[in-house]
Amino acid sequence: MTFGKTLERIRRAKSVTQREIASRIGMDFSYFSRLENDRFDSKPTRETIDKIAGALDCTDDERSELLAAAGRIDEELEDATRRAATDQQLGKLFRSVVKLSPDQRDKIMKKVESDLRANAESKPRAK
Repeated sequence: MTFGKTLERIRRAKSVTQREIASRIGMDFSYFSRLENDRFDSKPTRETIDKIAGALDCTDDERSELLAAAGRIDEELEDATRRAATDQQLGKLFRSVVKLSPDQRDKIMKKVESDLRANAESKPRAK
C-alpha cells in the first residue's frame, strides 16, 4: 500500500480532516493533500512522518506502518542495523531471522519478550 493510502486510511479511522492535521502541525494544507494523494517529489522524511503521527495520535504500529510505506525505518531499527554491521554475531542473527517463517519468528519473539520481562523483574528497583 502506498504512503498516501496508508495515511488516508489512518486519518479517516481517526475521523479527522486533512486540514485539521495540517493545522495541528503547521503544515501547508496543499502539501498534506499531496502527501495523501501520493503526489510528492520525494517521500516524506522521518521527521515529517513523526509530526503527522503525533498529530494523529498514532499507535506505535500505525507510526511504523507510515514509516514503512514511505520507505523509512524508525530510529531504534536504524540503530540496531548500525550495530549489526559492526557486531558479527548480531549481524548473523539478523540475517538468519529474516529467513524464518512468520510462525518461527513469532515463537522466537515470544521467548525474547518473556526473557526481557524476566530480566526487568529481577533487577532491583531504585528507591
